[in-house]
Amino acid sequence: MKTRKQILKEFLDAKAKSAVTAIVTDETKDAEAKKAERELNAKFYKALAERDTATLKELQEDIAKQYSEKALADGQNVTNNGDGGYLVPVTLANAIREQLAYVSPIRQIATVIANMPAKLDLPFENAIPTTYWVSEGVAATQSKSTVTKSQLVSYKMAGFGKFSHESLVDTAVNPELQNFVAQRFALSLSQLENSAFVGGDGSGKPLGFRSGTFTTATGAIAGTALAYADLVKAFYGVHVASRGNGVWVMSTKAISLVVGLTDDNGRPIYVPAMSATAPATVLGRPVYEVTEIPSNLGTGTDETEIWYGDFKNYIIGDREGLRINFGTTGTDLESDMISLVIFKRVAGIPTYGTAFYKLTGVK
Repeated sequence: MKTRKQILKEFLDAKAKSAVTAIVTDETKDAEAKKAERELNAKFYKALAERDTATLKELQEDIAKQYSEKALADGQNVTNNGDGGYLVPVTLANAIREQLAYVSPIRQIATVIANMPAKLDLPFENAIPTTYWVSEGVAATQSKSTVTKSQLVSYKMAGFGKFSHESLVDTAVNPELQNFVAQRFALSLSQLENSAFVGGDGSGKPLGFRSGTFTTATGAIAGTALAYADLVKAFYGVHVASRGNGVWVMSTKAISLVVGLTDDNGRPIYVPAMSATAPATVLGRPVYEVTEIPSNLGTGTDETEIWYGDFKNYIIGDREGLRINFGTTGTDLESDMISLVIFKRVAGIPTYGTAFYKLTGVK
């Protein structure tokens, strides 16, 4: 008969062997998945370089399956799309999304909804619920908050680039070049969507936070130089529930004005960024430079704006997978170039106005 010690040893040995087997199996599956992704990417870029529409169409089912498995979109969304073009592999789509998040200051501070439907109704609260004391044994009446619907609608944008046949062939087998292609498109797309997130009018593009119809606390300082007290007013002008999560959003010109300000004790209120993960601060809150905020406002075209608020109340929605198409323009044929266009659907809308404060007439 086995001793208790022997039984325990056999049990622990079996558990250890099982754990090692599981690790090896997971590593094997991961390696196989990465190999499959590399092969799919290579086929995709090679087909683009050769303008092989038959192969691109054949790859669509596998790419759509990638999106579904990684929960980036459901299979029906990405396969029944009427936008045209070809769905790009997940690795390229992810690389572009990561670059967008890195380049776009608004994406870094907003609420981003992935895989949103074509239209999404959001609860838009334009009043604080009524609260009151209730006597013992007396039923509470319904709150009188006013809640309406705000619809998040996706719009299509396109990023355009030219590539040589040779460069796409090389890209097919070189992940670094694939990342470079993603960076080029991400830079183009981010510039376009940033502009809409800031000042878009909601017609054929997202509605920017500067164009929102909600009630925003505003302080005008036109005709006078920006002062420490103005920033204190903006900070405390935001509803207390949003103030602690607030960030400063400024144009390049506004930042240059804030850098020289001091508090009432002569201490600089602007603290430069210490690292990539520790942004500059004003009054202890992060500062984000948004070049799309105009610097040529006012009658003298020398004024700008400063915003403070909880920008999680700006909602961005990403719709479906990214698609790509190709063609020829100008001298593409004789120079053996290929024009590529990436299509992306995105939505944006500000909500809850008391979360924001705007300083105007800043100079």
